[in-house]
Amino acid sequence: MSRSFLLLCSSFCTALLAPWTAASAQQVGPFRSERFDENWSGVGDDAPFGAALKNIDLGHDVRLSLGGDARWRFSWLDAPRLGLGGVQEDAWVLQRLLAHADLRFGDNARVFVQLGAHDGVSREIASSTDDDTLDLQQAFIDLHKKVGSADVTLRLGRQELVLGPRFASARDSGNVRQRHDMARVIITGGDWRFDAFGGRPTEVNRGAFDDEPDPNQRFYGARMQHKTRDTTLEISAYRLDRDAVTLAGVTAPDDRTSYGAHAFGRRGSIDFDAEAVFQSGAFGGDDIRAFGAALDLGRTFTETPMTPRINLRLTYGSGDSAAGDGKQETFAPVFPNSSWFGQNGLASFSNTIETAGMIAITPRENVTLTAKLAAVWRADTNDFLYAGNTALANTSGGDEAFTGVSPSLSLVWRPNANITINPYVSYVVLSDEVRDRGAHNVTYAHLTIGLRF
Repeated sequence: MSRSFLLLCSSFCTALLAPWTAASAQQVGPFRSERFDENWSGVGDDAPFGAALKNIDLGHDVRLSLGGDARWRFSWLDAPRLGLGGVQEDAWVLQRLLAHADLRFGDNARVFVQLGAHDGVSREIASSTDDDTLDLQQAFIDLHKKVGSADVTLRLGRQELVLGPRFASARDSGNVRQRHDMARVIITGGDWRFDAFGGRPTEVNRGAFDDEPDPNQRFYGARMQHKTRDTTLEISAYRLDRDAVTLAGVTAPDDRTSYGAHAFGRRGSIDFDAEAVFQSGAFGGDDIRAFGAALDLGRTFTETPMTPRINLRLTYGSGDSAAGDGKQETFAPVFPNSSWFGQNGLASFSNTIETAGMIAITPRENVTLTAKLAAVWRADTNDFLYAGNTALANTSGGDEAFTGVSPSLSLVWRPNANITINPYVSYVVLSDEVRDRGAHNVTYAHLTIGLRF
């Protein structure tokens, strides 16, 4: 564990010391994954379908924007939870339908409302976020005030909150995106931004308009962001208190504080994204001491046919070294984005070391083909293998940390700005030791169709 930990820390620090340019996480076009962040004021004649429904002038400096999203995902998996979950094959459909209205009163106030309807069909091992009949996905008000040279926004209500692409995300790979009933203060000025927030994650209940703040969870914290010409730097501290969590085969209250640093940027053809999080707190009667980090280094060959991009990924999440020693060392990010590893839902940031190489090509302007080859180890052999938040039975102990390798292939085709089509396939080749425990090699495939306006 220590050698892998030091290797990843060394790579992470090397990346932070390099000079980079503009943020690599920028999205192209007017659409954003967080729809409330969209700005349609400068869209020209090449605007995508639906632009006529944006910035509708209602008079008296009041403007209305309307929009919507639809996503269908058809998935097949021949060995859920590596074949250790009692189900040998699963095929299912996830449907997500969203519609929103964004009403702005000049620069002073705003009301944002988004409705959602979610369905999961025929899934053998269902997720708690598969189904949610018509409900409020988001509903918040913004109150704006200019204070000196800073812009201050108070946001109240149900809202999505993304603190990074991996460890505190909206969990878009699931069906119902993560949201919170909370109060949030946003202060921006020049190249600086500060966010402070507090509230509860929102429960997913299957009835109509019955989602409520989760009484068993509390989430609060702050983030500071600074942009330079070359790099975006973020530091954050946030706490998630949960009444019951299962880690390393033990269920207990989990009061976990995460201290994070995130940096991303681009210089010419080189881009990078690096993040590290240290966790402390209490898990039952144990002290939490956990660490996770990820590094993505890439280069794009802009003068080469099909504009290939190659990149290297390193990911680390600590595991628990010994039960009953008074310490809980399993890294458990608060709202993780599991699609960082791929789309099959078989990986986790807990007790994980992953090294991966990727290459993406653009044979046409609106088509991207990405191939990935990853190798995975347990960070500590005394802890379990995890699939998402679930510890897989009979996977702790043993002498072999190596878990397996996984090639995957993803194609993203955007016929226009409103439509995305994504076929994806992956295969997991497990180590002999993992297969000896009853697991199976795994094939996964899906077809995702997304529409937005």
